[in-house]
Amino acid sequence: MKTLIPLHRALLGLGLGLCAWGWSDAQPPAPMARAGENVQDGASAKAEAQPVVVPFKMLPSNHMVVELKLNGKGPYRFIFDLGAPVTLVNGKTAEESGAIPKNAPRSFMMGVRGEGKAEKLEMGDLQASEVPVIVMDHPALKALSGILGRPLVGIVGYTFWARYKMTIDYQAKQMTFVPIDFEVRDLMKDLPERMSGSKKRQTIMLAPRSLWGLTVAEPSDGLSSRGVPIEGVVPGSPAETAGLKPGDILMAIDGRWTSSVADSFDAAQTIAPGKTVAVHILRDGVEVERMLTPAEGI
Repeated sequence: MKTLIPLHRALLGLGLGLCAWGWSDAQPPAPMARAGENVQDGASAKAEAQPVVVPFKMLPSNHMVVELKLNGKGPYRFIFDLGAPVTLVNGKTAEESGAIPKNAPRSFMMGVRGEGKAEKLEMGDLQASEVPVIVMDHPALKALSGILGRPLVGIVGYTFWARYKMTIDYQAKQMTFVPIDFEVRDLMKDLPERMSGSKKRQTIMLAPRSLWGLTVAEPSDGLSSRGVPIEGVVPGSPAETAGLKPGDILMAIDGRWTSSVADSFDAAQTIAPGKTVAVHILRDGVEVERMLTPAEGI
């Protein structure tokens, strides 16, 4: 999602100025359920969770836009940003929906109003409660709204989507959400400590974590591609043992999409040697699943 990076960087840069406000210990958003269903706690709820599909629109700028309701108000148009560290709402919408009081203090810088909360957030057939938000008038949203002629009032960021396993279908313009067992960190609260530097010894990875035995290339049709082409498979390697062949299209590794070479490396480097994972490929137009166990090596 290269086109989303500038918006994310602008938001992170602003976070440096907001650190002085002092972020409260806002609770992470509650697990999401279909509208009308009760949200349960614990692993049993996640085990019973069903995939929920949400439509989106793609702007000419290649930003994804979803429609939300906040506290029953709306719908409002939000950018769904896979690089944003927080969920953001502009001041007017936050007041109108009751996410912040109308008399909340306002900063001279971009209308920053601090933290708020959406008691209820609805996105299509999904519903979440107690969603913390940052309230500010982001200049990038204003600029995009002016160009497109329709208002964009916020950004859906990491604190919301990181707790779900998502599938994004760009052709059908829809996202599928399934809750996962993952602790979402409050990135804005942790920002001062992160900026001051880690007090622990850091490990720099100079080589791949494990040996796979295949080479991939960038797809010729960019984001329209369903994956990256496999150029070569090393004889006797884990990839050959798993049945992968040159000419296959690598679509996903362990549930993570591989739409570029960078995506492929990011997905592969998280897999420890000896761990068997599902690899999805496209072969002769048919989607195939293979189980692959990477080996120790560089």
